[in-house]
Amino acid sequence: MPTMTLTRQDARLEAALGQSLTALTATQARVDAETARVLDTHRALVAAETAVSFQRVRLINVAAAQRRVDDAVLDELDAQLEKLEETAEERDVLEADLVRLLQAREELAKRKAADGVPATGPAPAHVLAVPAPARRR
Repeated sequence: MPTMTLTRQDARLEAALGQSLTALTATQARVDAETARVLDTHRALVAAETAVSFQRVRLINVAAAQRRVDDAVLDELDAQLEKLEETAEERDVLEADLVRLLQAREELAKRKAADGVPATGPAPAHVLAVPAPARRR
């Protein structure tokens, strides 16, 4: 089953934190402060991506309206385009914040790997194979 991408940084975030977004969201109450900060920034970026999509659709709706193009329509298009630009700028700031947090996390992991210290993350799960009981017919 394919995973849904919420932002352009999702794959990088999962690689830097060592878990899927679904797993990270499910265990957020138990993560350290730095990981929580990354997840909070990602959540804000997802909201900003949604706002950009919403404003883009609103601009499309204004442009697609079947009416005479006059000054009022052009003013409405200008206003909607301005809202879209502002929303995209806010999204870009949040994305830059997330990239900075991920870069710091990646650099820390590289330093730990170079020093021979295992990177922080979830401990590997050990699964014991236990034979299933025989079924009765």
